[in-house]
Amino acid sequence: MAQTFAHSAANLPRADAGRAPDIHRRVVYLMLFRLVLISLVLGMTLVLAVLSDIDLLTPASLALFAIIGGTYLLTIVYAVSLRRGADPIRLADIQVGMDLVITSLLIHFTGGAQSAYTFFFPLSIIGAATVRFRAGAVVVALTSFGLFVAISFLGWWQILPSLAGQRVLPYNLTGVELGRALALNSAAFAGVAVLAYNLGTQVQRTAASLQVERTAAADLIALHDDIVRSLSSGLVTVDERGNILTINAAACDILGIAAPASVGVPVDKLLPGVSANMRDMAPRASRSREDLTIKRPDGAELMLGLGISPLRNNEDEVIGRILNFQDLTELRVMEAQVRNAERLATIGTLAAGVAHEIRNPLASISGSIELLRQNPDVDDDERTLMSIINREIDRLNRLINDLLDYTNPRPRKLVELDLTTLAAETVHVVQQDRDFDMVTVELVAPDEVKLVADPEKLRQVIWNLVRNASEAVRDGDGTTVSVRVEADDGAARIVVQDDGRGIAAQDVARLFDPFFTTKASGSGLGLATCLSIVHEHGGTITATSHTIDDSVEGTRFDVRLPREQV
Repeated sequence: MAQTFAHSAANLPRADAGRAPDIHRRVVYLMLFRLVLISLVLGMTLVLAVLSDIDLLTPASLALFAIIGGTYLLTIVYAVSLRRGADPIRLADIQVGMDLVITSLLIHFTGGAQSAYTFFFPLSIIGAATVRFRAGAVVVALTSFGLFVAISFLGWWQILPSLAGQRVLPYNLTGVELGRALALNSAAFAGVAVLAYNLGTQVQRTAASLQVERTAAADLIALHDDIVRSLSSGLVTVDERGNILTINAAACDILGIAAPASVGVPVDKLLPGVSANMRDMAPRASRSREDLTIKRPDGAELMLGLGISPLRNNEDEVIGRILNFQDLTELRVMEAQVRNAERLATIGTLAAGVAHEIRNPLASISGSIELLRQNPDVDDDERTLMSIINREIDRLNRLINDLLDYTNPRPRKLVELDLTTLAAETVHVVQQDRDFDMVTVELVAPDEVKLVADPEKLRQVIWNLVRNASEAVRDGDGTTVSVRVEADDGAARIVVQDDGRGIAAQDVARLFDPFFTTKASGSGLGLATCLSIVHEHGGTITATSHTIDDSVEGTRFDVRLPREQV
């Protein structure tokens, strides 16, 4: 589990792995045991021989040296073979068989039935029981008994040759002494065989139980890993110092990081401020989801819903924290859009009612003023005042029309149109407006960009954006309004940008609110209507102002529209 949650399952064998790990371990232990035993027993024999001033160059002594050297050499061969992937069971069989041969030679050269090393046979029986269980104990016990009896009689009958310098000779026994040695050792073999048989039974049961437990644990870890890997939310575990222990794939995808590079690093490097939250919590306390805003390595800003709970070990001790989080960025944007839409709908309903109530009195006022202007007794000052009244009535009437367009838009009339042509016509009308003689309006567009939309509503969007940009340039220090039309990945884009005085950062977020305007005169409904039309067509519209030397200059509106309507 050092790199990801997936790594944990690899540490345990699957069900099809069999008994190989256990057999391998038991064979290694068997080799170590026999190596230590041979070193102690035969090594002490050599020490005693040296202390007893025994000639070590006799054939018997040399044979003892050969047995010791052969035992060490065979142990090295077994270890190398096991390391190179030899079958551990087959290797264990060979090892036990060779031990029986070495023990037989050792017993013959040290006195046959009266040898002090007959206990090596029972040790071989026990070793076989640990590897081959009950069957191994029985086979090796019978083999050991047969070899001991054969060596004892063949040596007593002097069929097997003795070596020069051999201090204890097999035939220096009476028949009674031989029988007694055979009986005692046979009884010892039988007792050890029974014990080894029971030992083999217990080892076999334990191995089977252990394999079942390992298989269950491996399956459980694999299931845990599959569950964690399949989570769509990010899951991170940290230790008590706040360093990351594990991290799942979903967390890496959300945070834009790589798992190996993140394990072991402080969690604040990935989730700034989390350590402070954890320190404020009681050791066993949990915290429900709370919003956390972070920046990915690529600069993208994310809003996460973060939950914190204690990480416990199998003894129910708290050893860290579990961090569970989801990317709520799009959800929070949608919630803001819904709240804004509800607010705008409420404002729109109110505005529609007010507009209808105002229109009728305005019509009466306008008619009355016209009648008064026709009176020959009205002087020039009075006519001037009447003209001002008519102008303001017209302005109020335009505001009412904007309100009605915003609150009660007519249904769409969808046709296939060329956005380039539509933009060019609208730009041409603005270029002919004498109010913008000092403004340069440029159009950059391909030959054609086809899409399905309502041409009159799109014309209203382009007109409002271009006119607002032209007014910003005229009233500021700018000179140019740029209109760009392009096709972009299945969508059509309209980008209107000016180099005017721009919009303050705190006002950009409110640009599409009804009745909000940064101009001295204006209804504040033009951009709100644009937003409504664009959303009606399934598109998006965004506004940005760039900053140069701590001053806001220039504004850009970006409209994206699908080229096909559902």
